[in-house]
Amino acid sequence: MRTPCLLALFAILGTFTAGCDGSKPPQAPAAKAPAAPVAAAPAESPKSATNVVQFHLNRALPKLPTLRLWVGPKEIDAEMCLTLQQIATGLMFRPGIADGESMLFVLPQPQQTHFYMRNVTFDIDAAYIDPEGVIQEVVRLKKLDETPVPSKSDNIQFVLETAPGWFERNGIKPGTLIRSTKRSLREEFGFN
Repeated sequence: MRTPCLLALFAILGTFTAGCDGSKPPQAPAAKAPAAPVAAAPAESPKSATNVVQFHLNRALPKLPTLRLWVGPKEIDAEMCLTLQQIATGLMFRPGIADGESMLFVLPQPQQTHFYMRNVTFDIDAAYIDPEGVIQEVVRLKKLDETPVPSKSDNIQFVLETAPGWFERNGIKPGTLIRSTKRSLREEFGFN
């Protein structure tokens, strides 16, 4: 049946870390395919799960559907990464990100996450956001640096990536609330 497989897949995604362009399981053997989020049945350990499910693309994602966000008093349109493949690929292979562009990663459950920059040739800033839509921290991710940058919190459900310096230029700091134009991020994505 498909439902248990999908539920197991999303349940385990929380065991691993999400990446700008994929997730890296902690302490797991290096994956041969770029940007591979790994998932397995809940009873399996991360080390035994590394070859169960892998996604990767060798090209940029097409432009994804966007959502208008209010980041504090500022507006920005964000492409939405909702599927495992979209989360795994993110900004990989794109030529850059403009100042008014962003990408919102929606994780299936609150977790500690790690983002890194495989196949991304430009710096970005990433805000780690809790389930209530509050920015917990903003980190700089350096181009082509595959060193995972972990969130300090284990309660992160969204990550917003922007051009480098966008948060600072717009006076956005930890504690800032992010909403869609009509509702909270939690309501927007059906997390109750």
